[in-house]
Amino acid sequence: MSSPTVRVYFAFEFERDGGRRGTIMGQSHRECAFNVEDKSLPHAVHNERWRREASRRIRESDVVVVLLGQDTHNAPGVMDEVNLARQWERPIVQLMPQGKNYGLVSDDIPVCRYKWPRINEMMRNPRAFRGN
Repeated sequence: MSSPTVRVYFAFEFERDGGRRGTIMGQSHRECAFNVEDKSLPHAVHNERWRREASRRIRESDVVVVLLGQDTHNAPGVMDEVNLARQWERPIVQLMPQGKNYGLVSDDIPVCRYKWPRINEMMRNPRAFRGN
């Protein structure tokens, strides 16, 4: 029996934190109880075309995961993605790297520490996840 698929849109500060998306996707193959389908955009051109494509992909996602980094909370594209997720009523979770305490994009979005048991719990039911 195959694992269920979770469609994840990763929101992140592209210049500094693009590698984080690759890391989590690589680790997900061996650590995650789900097949993770990456719905995020492969480029960071912040214009109207980008916004339409981000909107479509977020609408098709099961959860939007904000990969927190040093400047994520200041990234205008990330804030647009969070607003689109709210518009489409998609659950949003902020993923905090181990040993870090980066600024949050919003105090009302749950935070998940980067530990695979917690990430699996979040993906199992992202609407019910309340953070840790």
